[in-house]
Amino acid sequence: MIVIDEYLAMRVVFASDGWPTDLPDTEDLVLPASRHWRLLQRIHGPGTGQLSQRLAALAPAERDTLRFPHPEVLQILDPRPLLDEAARLGARFGGGWLIDETLAAGLHNGNALWFGTERNVGRLLADAAEELGIAIHIAT
Repeated sequence: MIVIDEYLAMRVVFASDGWPTDLPDTEDLVLPASRHWRLLQRIHGPGTGQLSQRLAALAPAERDTLRFPHPEVLQILDPRPLLDEAARLGARFGGGWLIDETLAAGLHNGNALWFGTERNVGRLLADAAEELGIAIHIAT
């Protein structure tokens, strides 16, 4: 399984800008539940940020595709097996649920995380990932 962020999820679900050339297409793509929650929050309560702007450009049917992604395209990762590890990582690194669950998902799924843009990684996640041996990939 390949753990991706919400920005990359939007790219692969809609095949916008084509399939990222360096993203393997041989494994299932999974989105941590906290990152799916973040998408859902912006669908139902748009703000002024980058994610809200991208979602605002979508038709209602397209937003529904993100709300209920087809499992052959994108799976939502069940957070329950990751909760204890995420809590441990939160105590160690001080992140919130989004960061902690993402790190736990990376540890349990190939020690790698894929992001749509570098600016979405964040310093805390990058530092923790380096210490944990989790590779950070930015899809191009």
